Amino acid sequence: MGYSNYKNLRKVVDTFDIKVKQKKLFDKIQAVEPSEWLLKSLEIASANPLSNEKVKSERVISPILSEVHQRHKHHTTLFSGEELNIKPELDLNGACDFFFAGVPNAYLLETPIVALTEAKDEDMDYGIAQCTAQMIAAQLFNEQAGTPTTVIWGCATTADSWKFLRLEDNQLLVDESTYSITKLEELLGVFEVILN
Repeated sequence: MGYSNYKNLRKVVDTFDIKVKQKKLFDKIQAVEPSEWLLKSLEIASANPLSNEKVKSERVISPILSEVHQRHKHHTTLFSGEELNIKPELDLNGACDFFFAGVPNAYLLETPIVALTEAKDEDMDYGIAQCTAQMIAAQLFNEQAGTPTTVIWGCATTADSWKFLRLEDNQLLVDESTYSITKLEELLGVFEVILN
């Protein structure tokens, strides 16, 4: 079952001996105006039932991340549903919902992976745990490829709420703020900080 076996953060902490701390991750967030395309996409999405994780992922999360990628396409590639199989014996294997690699125009998975987003229907804690396991796998993947990164960013989202994570060495920082799709300019601003 891979990453989905990590249903709570305690299991991730115990398995990988990481420390967890909650703190404010972003001091100054510059609001970013969404494009007309994104606003229209979300308007269309809201006119239909957003009844499950797959629908939310396709109609809300994917357009937001596509917009973020468009702003950073010269130095990132956005992947969706790619397998990140690092250590199956530790359940670090399976598909990741979305992640950004720090290279432009990659056709196949390349390093370094710099940020991941995990979509969960309504269970934010499960999303944080699963995203953390994927961040650890990304850190290992980057190291094995000879492109170690100091920081891996993560985000767990229910489509409405977005919670950001930062993994550095063996410490996970969980942002004390939760960002809302109702403040889209602020949410896009967080991604600007992460990907700049």
